[in-house]
Amino acid sequence: MAANPQVEEIIRTFGGRGQLKDDSAPTPAAEALKRFELRKGYRIELVASEPEITQPLFCTFDSRGRLWVVQYRQYQFPAGLKVVRYDQHLRAVFDKVPAPPPHGTPGADKITVLEDSDGDGTYDRQKDVITGLNIATAVQPGPGGIWVLNPPYLLFYPDANGDDVPDAAPEVHLSGFGLEDTHSVASNLTWGPDGWLYGANGSTTTGDVSSAVSSHVKWQGQCIWRYHPGTKVFEIYAEGGGNTFS
Repeated sequence: MAANPQVEEIIRTFGGRGQLKDDSAPTPAAEALKRFELRKGYRIELVASEPEITQPLFCTFDSRGRLWVVQYRQYQFPAGLKVVRYDQHLRAVFDKVPAPPPHGTPGADKITVLEDSDGDGTYDRQKDVITGLNIATAVQPGPGGIWVLNPPYLLFYPDANGDDVPDAAPEVHLSGFGLEDTHSVASNLTWGPDGWLYGANGSTTTGDVSSAVSSHVKWQGQCIWRYHPGTKVFEIYAEGGGNTFS
């Protein structure tokens, strides 16, 4: 199962700790809010909580003040894939590369939009915009549609009228982001002031990324990358650092 006998022995004999329990019920979100200790002059507000939002991994605001949230419910393993072994760094090797949505096995991840419809400062509406994602890590609304980082792919869902309902199946703009460690995959999709989409790669996954004009841009470990939606150019912007996924 592993790349060498030493790693295989660790996997075989590791007992784990299981689920830690103290038999107490989870603290309700409104009550948990009261237990925060804040510096003078600061305040904290509850905008969303379980069961409506679970395992939020990434959020961003759009030009209308709405909050877009990626719910990372599929974590830890991609749907439809099987781990065939672990390498010497305990990185998973899967039996295949998943097909991009909607062709692959649907996952449990989804993107939800929260809205304050009456301007009172409370998000009173929410809707699931894209569902069935499989290890989705980031979202950015943009001109003409919705960008979704769903390793190994960067996807663009066309939405010409901005009604948050994709007009068609997503277009694959980038492919080749590594899936070896799902708490170190490509994430943190952000618009730069220069019109590029920037993203970060974690410390224990690799990349061999191609676009329509950039071929097999490779790396191992942490880096910052960027992609230009107009020119279709993909490049590494900076290298080094720790796990940006942490």
